[in-house]
Amino acid sequence: MLIKILKPCCAFLEANGVTLPESASADIDYMSLAGILATPDEGMDSHVIEGLHVITAVGTDGNFDELLNIARRNFIEVDMDASACDLAARIWLVQPQILQLKDREQVVERRRKFESFRARDARTVVPLNKIPADLGPLQLDLEGSFQSKKRGIGCVLARHDVGSEAHFLVQHGQPCKRVPSRKGAQSTCTLLRPEQTDKVIYDPVHNELRMNASGPWDLRLYREKFGLHLFGDPHNFVYAEKYTLAPLQKYGAAALYCRDVGGMEWVRLVEVEYVSDGPLSLVDRVKADDVFAALALKNRSIECDVGIRRAAFEVKLQGVAKARPLEIQPRNIAKYGRGEEAAIIEQWLHLREFVLVGTAAEDERFESVLAFA
Repeated sequence: MLIKILKPCCAFLEANGVTLPESASADIDYMSLAGILATPDEGMDSHVIEGLHVITAVGTDGNFDELLNIARRNFIEVDMDASACDLAARIWLVQPQILQLKDREQVVERRRKFESFRARDARTVVPLNKIPADLGPLQLDLEGSFQSKKRGIGCVLARHDVGSEAHFLVQHGQPCKRVPSRKGAQSTCTLLRPEQTDKVIYDPVHNELRMNASGPWDLRLYREKFGLHLFGDPHNFVYAEKYTLAPLQKYGAAALYCRDVGGMEWVRLVEVEYVSDGPLSLVDRVKADDVFAALALKNRSIECDVGIRRAAFEVKLQGVAKARPLEIQPRNIAKYGRGEEAAIIEQWLHLREFVLVGTAAEDERFESVLAFA
């Protein structure tokens, strides 16, 4: 498998003193090969570099079962003693785009900032099994929109469900970018089209779309196209004021109570930003390991006569060694992990009134509000 993976750059390896054997029965000079791979340059085949990265990133024990299922679905031969990295290598040689998508998915899973869009009519909830399974028309429409914005040709849309939510990944190009570079001893430039992977989540429990994308235009595109193709109405989801930090001012430390939320041990407020209404937009920030405890030592409390524009928390979940960061930015931005912990954090936000229920902004304010956010 290694010989097959490295074959596109065999000339580059030979120029650097390593010759790939003709058959798997021959020996490979692994030490010399490792030295070359550790310091690649512009002469090395980019497909090989991508393959080695993706195989290493995805071929982990935690992904073994999923990799095994991918191999079986694509009729890829699997040895009984195959490791996760072996499976990833075999998949790369047959269906590299599947492994690339899995790698992009892992990267996107680490993103925490999402903006929310609520259904215009809260009663029109669509169960996950009623969402159209054929994503082809939506993908084609998105691709046409990206091309019209000079984002290049091609768009990949993939869905996988996590718990009660439908998660969609959208891979597409960005505007071309010129980067100064070197070709050997010569100074030159490289023209490339970066790739962007966005994420759209449909949550039927709260009847909303949550998105992580690169800009306001992308957010509006997904809101309209997903609404049209999956829910039959391009205006099904509207910009909404979802989050508020008023409970911090109204209830004080009691706003962090969490014993009624299963799986959550404690919550601490670690940072608060106030913004004044004055002409110079003065911002005051209070930061501490525990803001409420620190203020109490100075006989102070959360200010109630100015607006809070951002608050950061630490959330300790049961069975998790390290506290998780949580950040809220009214009107509709939240930053926290999107794995299994998301449902626990979302439940707490609803119970403590950090989530506005039944309060939506006018759809016409969409552009101006996003520009502000």
